[in-house]
Amino acid sequence: VFSRNTGILETSALLNAKTVISGCGSVGSQVALDLARSGVGHFLLIDNDQLAYHNLCRHQCGISDVGRLKVDAVRDRILEINPSATVHVAPTIIERIAKEVWEDWLDGDTVIVGCADNREADIYANRLSQLFLAPFVSIGLWERAFAGELFWSIPGQTPCYNCVFGTKSNSFSFRSSQNRRIYTTEEDLSKLTFEPGIAVDIAFVTNIGT
Repeated sequence: VFSRNTGILETSALLNAKTVISGCGSVGSQVALDLARSGVGHFLLIDNDQLAYHNLCRHQCGISDVGRLKVDAVRDRILEINPSATVHVAPTIIERIAKEVWEDWLDGDTVIVGCADNREADIYANRLSQLFLAPFVSIGLWERAFAGELFWSIPGQTPCYNCVFGTKSNSFSFRSSQNRRIYTTEEDLSKLTFEPGIAVDIAFVTNIGT
């Protein structure tokens, strides 16, 4: 399956690599499948939402998955790429995962990828990153996905996410922390006649982050 990655990626190392993906919407589903195609062998998928028809124009899963939990739908897509992958699903938010799960999953060889639709989830993921010394990557979209922000941290070597985004006073980011399924605020939504954030814009930012 991964023979054409040989010489470009360390295939054997990636098959043993672990990743935690917080949020399996339009961003997280793309990250998960691209990492699976790269040969990553172990996944923990976290999301409490179900796939709806209006998600299909941006999500990596299809109409046959509507009504299913996003984590289950993405898990099945990963296994279609690599049937030997280990995929665990958690149909909840990252803040509600038990400590025992993190003790089993997180170490210096695990990458946490923050793909949720709110900054609070990434701040929590950052705390886990610092506690368990696991690298952390955050991929966030700005208003209408016209742009985005990418942040990565290696504990003990680089500043952490909370150092940069942990206060409400930073003025250089346009990312919303409304914990919504769309990239806008409620006030702006009343002025719109479409769901903001098209797939090509989301994919562009997500590709760079991945």
